[in-house]
Amino acid sequence: MIPVTLAVLLPTRGRPQNFERFMRAFEATAQDAHVFVRLDYDDPTDYDEFLNYYHQHITVVHGSRIGFGASLNEIAVRAEREGYSHLGMFGDDVVPETPGWDVRLVEALGDRLGVSYGDDGLRDKHAPDLPTHYVTQTEVYRRLGYLSPPGIRHLFLDNVARDIGRHLKNFVYVPVKIPHLHPWTVGEHVHDQTYAEGGRNADIRKKDRQAYITWSYSKDWKRRLRG
Repeated sequence: MIPVTLAVLLPTRGRPQNFERFMRAFEATAQDAHVFVRLDYDDPTDYDEFLNYYHQHITVVHGSRIGFGASLNEIAVRAEREGYSHLGMFGDDVVPETPGWDVRLVEALGDRLGVSYGDDGLRDKHAPDLPTHYVTQTEVYRRLGYLSPPGIRHLFLDNVARDIGRHLKNFVYVPVKIPHLHPWTVGEHVHDQTYAEGGRNADIRKKDRQAYITWSYSKDWKRRLRG
């Protein structure tokens, strides 16, 4: 069977309800995409009910707890192997709203390598051109050998994607709504252990920032993108 165009890469931990919310929105709005879910072996929460319900639209990958960035890379390997032409980096706290968002993000890239992204609802809280969730070609991943550079556990992957898109001179904002239901937008009541141990962890932020700076000043990733 020839796969659909876009593989949505979705690491998730401790949030089966978020996953179910994402999948409900995905089924209602996506037109040409398939979800690759990454779960940790030691996740104490139970996803089975939702995995069974949405089994036709998902591929499930289990692995050791290695962090968001390395999980992305792990499931990108699987999506590449299965022949998907485009990859999307998403979190389980995202809820797509615009019908056909997936097709529009893919089409916006045209026939040149690049990065496209939509409206995450946080553009007034961070730089408006920061792609917290994005789409790129599988060929970009293939050339780099990663979506998340080595050493980055969770944060600054949006900065990485922006740098890649700008370097390729194909960095495209698409006015599709893909709200990121982060504590910044919906309130601190959604803060949980997954946030505390990942995206809102001060130690991880410090280490990931340094890893990003080291990566950004390296010439290696630009050389790799030349193919």
